[in-house]
Amino acid sequence: MKRPRSLFALISSFLILSLSVAAQDQDASGEAAAENSYVEELATVGVQATEGPAQVSLGSMAEIDLPVGAVFIGGESLERYFEITQNMYAGNEVGVVISSEGWTMFFDFDPIGYVKDDEKDSLDADELMASMTDNQEAANEARLERGWDAMKMQGWATNPHYDPATNNLKWAFNLSSSSDNYESVWINENIRLLGRSGVMNVTLVADPESFTAAEASADALLANNYSYVAGERYSEFSEGDKIAEYGLAALVLGGAGVMAAKSGLLAKFWKFIGFGFLAVAGLFKKIWNRITGKNPREDAVE
Repeated sequence: MKRPRSLFALISSFLILSLSVAAQDQDASGEAAAENSYVEELATVGVQATEGPAQVSLGSMAEIDLPVGAVFIGGESLERYFEITQNMYAGNEVGVVISSEGWTMFFDFDPIGYVKDDEKDSLDADELMASMTDNQEAANEARLERGWDAMKMQGWATNPHYDPATNNLKWAFNLSSSSDNYESVWINENIRLLGRSGVMNVTLVADPESFTAAEASADALLANNYSYVAGERYSEFSEGDKIAEYGLAALVLGGAGVMAAKSGLLAKFWKFIGFGFLAVAGLFKKIWNRITGKNPREDAVE
């Protein structure tokens, strides 16, 4: 598949940024130059970004303190960013954080109401994975209609588990792409931050080699820099508040998709479930392979 030069430049800048910041002998001025280069490249393709340190809003429900070395995309630039990274845009997205450590985190808010956590001790990982893989075909039909690569789940990287102290639900799965006949594997980690009136859906994208470090870094960012605004915290629930129609297991399966399945509309909605952010890491990996000579495709970039 041919990619426009501007997209190649954008993704190359991201990779150069990640590589340069990771290098132990890179000085501070070099890091700043790389970061500026990436933000400038985003601007050339119509994406406005904010560099840390800065406090940024995640819609009207939450905010995050963006650290040095991170870039935030929000507002009207989100749809354009999703388009150039081959990701489904549903309209409830509230932000993207791109770390100089080489990982990306997506945020969207679902105002489904207060999710009761009474299923925390009964999440069945095998049953949930079976349900998700059964519907890969419908998800890939939606991707192939757009000319995008097909995706496959390759099992759990981290089984679904819930932390009652933080009211966070987390799981991660291994993924592969038709771009290299499903040989390369990367990881999508999903985090659900329960709030008073809904759920902040967070997706962390990283490759397996750097996943452990990326997970630790992303967890620290959420623990120390993320917060619901006053009045929207899970602990601030009050009698009379809207209660979500489903619980923790349904959040793993995609929430609205579970309801759609019951009404026979799963094929329509599945494209927004589970596979919403798969292409980002895959696209970076393909470009990186071409740069380094690993599995290059000569016709990929024009």
